[in-house]
Formats: sequence, structure tokens, C-alpha cells
Amino acid sequence: MKSFIKNNFAMISKMFIQQIGIAFLGFLLNTAANVSGNKSLVLGLSIFSATFYLLLVYVHVWEFGVQDKIRIEAGRIKFDPLKGLKASLIANSVNILLAVLSAIGYLCIDRNILDEFGNIVSPAWAVNLYAVSHIIGVFLQSMYNGIGSWFGIDVYPYFLFLAILPSLITSFFGYYFGTKEKYGLFTSAPKK
Repeated sequence: MKSFIKNNFAMISKMFIQQIGIAFLGFLLNTAANVSGNKSLVLGLSIFSATFYLLLVYVHVWEFGVQDKIRIEAGRIKFDPLKGLKASLIANSVNILLAVLSAIGYLCIDRNILDEFGNIVSPAWAVNLYAVSHIIGVFLQSMYNGIGSWFGIDVYPYFLFLAILPSLITSFFGYYFGTKEKYGLFTSAPKK
């Protein structure tokens, strides 16, 4: 694992930086659209920012696949069709950790205990764990917030898990198609 990170640090770090940048874009677009009160606009801008993010991930990982194709053909490295997926898992490790912490906090909130006013009383650590990890996770995945709110799932921890899946799938196919030099978008393959 350590050698994989070391050998692919450029790809992993760029994927994480792209996510942070698009998270800010998604947050700004989502905030502006929410102010208007137009749910369709919120959904449309969320689809735009999510598509833009996935397009960036695809192009970035595809180019690394093309670079690795040259090394594979020269016999310097072995072909690993899961390399893009592995790199994306590492780049999304913070998102995965936040999703797990949010789920633990959410599951430990006891909804059966009510105080004398009818309010739910739960352990403070569970409420805080869920709230803090979910808020940070939702911000890091803000390009999907409009989609999540459209379906009403953005307050649940599984939303954070679902938000990770598109980048994992995109990274897998981007790298695989890059090693085959097929389906390149907005890229130019290196000269032989």
C-alpha cells in the first residue's frame, strides 16, 4: 500500500485537490441556487457541478492510463486494471472516514428516549459525531448536495457513501480506457 501511494502520489493528490476545488464550486452554486428557492435550479446546478467534477476525474485518470500504457508495453510495469479504482479509494479516504463516522454517530442516536417536552434525548457524543462528520462530509461532496436534497437523502449517512461511488466508477473506467487509448475526452494521446 505504501509503495502504491508513493508510486502514484501525483495521481492521488491531484484527484483530492480537484475534489476540494469542485467542492467549493458546488458549495457556491448550491448556496446561490438555494437563495433563489428554485428546486429545479438547485438540481440543475448540482448535476452540472457533479458532471464537471466527474469529467475532470475521468480526463485526469485517463491521461495516467495512457502514460502507464507506454510503461506496460515496454515491460517496466505490470498491467493493473484496478489501479484507477485503488487511487480513487485512497484519494477518497477522507470521505470514506467521514461517512463511517457519520453512520456510527447516526446509528448510536437513540430515538426512543424522550424528555418531558417530547424531544429526543440522545448521547451527546453520538449527536456531535454525526453532526460534525456529516457537515464536513456534505461540504466535501457539495457537488452532489442538490441531487441529494432533490431526493431527500442528503441528511442520511448513506448519502455520503453514495456520493463516493461516481468518482470510484469514473476512475476505474478512466484508467482502464486510458491504458487502451480509447474514449479519451478533451485529451491528446502521447506521440509514439
